[in-house]
Amino acid sequence: MALAKSAQGPDAGRVDPARAQKLQRKAPRSGASQADRYTVMSLLATGLGWLCVLLGQRVLDTQQGVSNGLTGLGVLLLVASLGQRLWALSTAGADRRGAARAFALLSGLGVVALAAYFATTTWGRAALGVAQPALGKDDNFGDFVTVFWVSLVLLSVLSTVLGELARLAMLRAERMESGRVLAAVVAGAALSMAAVYGSLFTYAAGKLKVSADFSYFRVAKPSDATRRMIDSLDDPVKVLAFFPEHSEVRGKVVRYLTDLGKGSNNLQLEVHERLMVPELAKEYKVTRDGVLVLVRGKTSKKLEIGSDIKIAARKLKTLDGEFQKALMKAMRDKRTVYLTVGHGELNESSDQKAGRTTKLLRQLVEQQNYGIKDLGLAQGLGKEIPQDAAVVFVLGPSEAFTDAEVETLRDYAEGGGSLLLALDPEGKGDHSALAALAGLAWQPGLVVNDRVLVRATHSQADKKFIVSNRFSSHASVSTLSKISSRAAVVLPGAAALDKLPDESDKALKIDFTVKSQPGSYRDLNGNWAFDKDSEKKATFNLAAAVSKKLGAPQAGTPHELRVFAIADADVFSDMLLSQAKYNQLLLAEALRWLGYEESFTGEIESTEDVAIVQTKAEDQIWFYLSILGFPSLVLGLGLVFTRRSRRPKKAAARLRSTADEPATAASSTAVDKEDA
Repeated sequence: MALAKSAQGPDAGRVDPARAQKLQRKAPRSGASQADRYTVMSLLATGLGWLCVLLGQRVLDTQQGVSNGLTGLGVLLLVASLGQRLWALSTAGADRRGAARAFALLSGLGVVALAAYFATTTWGRAALGVAQPALGKDDNFGDFVTVFWVSLVLLSVLSTVLGELARLAMLRAERMESGRVLAAVVAGAALSMAAVYGSLFTYAAGKLKVSADFSYFRVAKPSDATRRMIDSLDDPVKVLAFFPEHSEVRGKVVRYLTDLGKGSNNLQLEVHERLMVPELAKEYKVTRDGVLVLVRGKTSKKLEIGSDIKIAARKLKTLDGEFQKALMKAMRDKRTVYLTVGHGELNESSDQKAGRTTKLLRQLVEQQNYGIKDLGLAQGLGKEIPQDAAVVFVLGPSEAFTDAEVETLRDYAEGGGSLLLALDPEGKGDHSALAALAGLAWQPGLVVNDRVLVRATHSQADKKFIVSNRFSSHASVSTLSKISSRAAVVLPGAAALDKLPDESDKALKIDFTVKSQPGSYRDLNGNWAFDKDSEKKATFNLAAAVSKKLGAPQAGTPHELRVFAIADADVFSDMLLSQAKYNQLLLAEALRWLGYEESFTGEIESTEDVAIVQTKAEDQIWFYLSILGFPSLVLGLGLVFTRRSRRPKKAAARLRSTADEPATAASSTAVDKEDA
């Protein structure tokens, strides 16, 4: 026996490590079923399915055929992925059943998220009997379900990815450690919930009717427009500030006024304690602290701010605008703006739910020291415009003007009057005659854009909510032109304007002040889609400033015809003026130009919070960054640092294995000799 073993040699009982590793790779995985081997394909199907759904519903939704095809493919892939997970669960061994059950549950959550998403679509709401929210109103159902399905998608996809990475590490093991897979799934769930918190918590909190103001101490700075108003004064204006010495508001107001008066002798500031100067307070009828009195000649105007910081907080945010209103009243006498009535104008509407009212417009006009009166047949619209009319507004008539009324407006304009024509393309009347007053051609049909728009109703009709930051350098939009990189106006249903082809009045100066974004088109048949056979993509004129010199200046004021025309009346409705800050600036600058006060144009400084209006493209960018981009970045960084931390451990293990090999060889040799 000893001779036989000796003949076989000392290495006869040893197994080649490389050969053993090769045999182990070829050995079948005893715990893996046939279905379990296709789970990676299920993961790929899940990712591709959601990509198809998002592309079809969010990116290519304007192309009906492509959108439906991609959406259907995405749904099929997600359902197939769930089927594969259930198949793998039914055939899994005991050691793999826990992981298979977790993957099936996560895939099921993905399908639930898909169903929740479709519940927010137009046809989904109709199937559930949930009405679309009114324009400008909160969509509580849509907001809640959106947060719900986005959270489920993150939980399902991220947890599945991390779980699959852990499972692939044990792909060739005879037995799977389901605990490691479940730990990775739990880690993915925690990471997804963190992403949900970071991305959606602020959005959800913004929907609550609870707010806190932490910025009341910020005071608006003097604007260039207010400085120009001060510089244009022939006589200086004296500002009397009545504040107690201990008031926190006093220092903030004094800093604003001191900054405003720098470099000019037209602003004289006096600060008083009301109780210390009773005669002065009595003269200007000041009965409480926290009051500014603007005195110019025999004219005085009061501006109440308040001496308590809690009460004065809102006024401090808008101090520049409030001071400008008081200064305008001290600078000149009150003028009159007439609003035409009797044709279904916007100023006659009482539809507050749709926002088609003019309460904010009236406030903005009155802030410029104008009074407002109605102008109908009883006030002379069919014969002669009243002599005290500084500007006449025609705001979105839904019915046509009579020939006599049009001629009255023409005579007024040709006599040096100022007109603001805001024409509504969605009304019943033909506005060609009104547009022709300014040498303009009215082109009916809504101007729409598939990309640059505001998502108001989340339907195809949103295409009419176009956004424009394309302004000319005309005085009526000069400030908007200077800040066009960050300023845009929203037009919720505009037509197009052009010059009359046979206009023979060469004295008319027509400047198209607002243009649509490139790629816009006139939707002539109202199907919310571009028909290349009958429609053309181009840039359209949305507003125009028209002027005509009529003679020598009168009392220092140019004697001109001035008309500001815009092909959308809703741009000045309460719905838009309350949501879009720069629509207010468009109205203010147009009115100042029509009133020969264009030297006062400029953006009013304010620290007050304003509503954010984003285009559809911007919505998509932020959506994909918050839902896919940032979580992917966190996941990628986690994987990088995890792999880096494992490398030293693997290197140490290899060193220990190398050190143990000589001892193992020596032990084997000793055993062989003993046997021999």
